[in-house]
Amino acid sequence: MKPVILAEKPSQAKAYADAFSVRKYEGFLEINPCPIFPEGAYITWGVGHLVELKEPHAYNPAWKRWTLGSLPILPDRYEFQVAKGKFKQFQIVKKLIRGTDTVINACDNDISP
Repeated sequence: MKPVILAEKPSQAKAYADAFSVRKYEGFLEINPCPIFPEGAYITWGVGHLVELKEPHAYNPAWKRWTLGSLPILPDRYEFQVAKGKFKQFQIVKKLIRGTDTVINACDNDISP
């Protein structure tokens, strides 16, 4: 199985891909077989956050118009949804990840020094 490299954004994926011979597709790049990836690999990306927490009113309609007195809003179980406008890229990432047994997280770590 070809590994999937997940970058945070398209420009980051392109920077990684510049080190390899690749074929371009919509939403991902395919690394041609090489010494580092003998079977090849895929590089794909998020476009910001692909998923997000559901809004409070999705859990309880009474939370649509909340006040300070209704805080904290703590659902029994947190649920996620695909972020608006990102469904197509989410589906591409999902398909690639489901088709592999190796995912390389090449996103920013968001840790400040």
